[in-house]
Amino acid sequence: MIDYSSHGFTLPIERDGAQGYASINSEMYNDDGGLDFTGTYFVYLLHPQYGSTKFSLEPDNSYDGWEKEGGAHWLEKDIIQEITSAIEEHFKRGK
Repeated sequence: MIDYSSHGFTLPIERDGAQGYASINSEMYNDDGGLDFTGTYFVYLLHPQYGSTKFSLEPDNSYDGWEKEGGAHWLEKDIIQEITSAIEEHFKRGK
């Protein structure tokens, strides 16, 4: 059995004594009978103060950073950094 469950995880997000979370999921496509990763991550964020938003993240190889598409206007750069660091760590470990 092929297990794709490791292509998603949840990251706790804490601000000012309240905790929310980011649900981070790999975008997958059908590739000759199996699934393969597109390189993009879908993120649902429940911010503990502002509410929820959704957006996608993709590594931008032109400058060794990340490109964000979508998301609420209040989305903070430090939360994006938390999420991208967690993605890099999670998938570096092969989980």
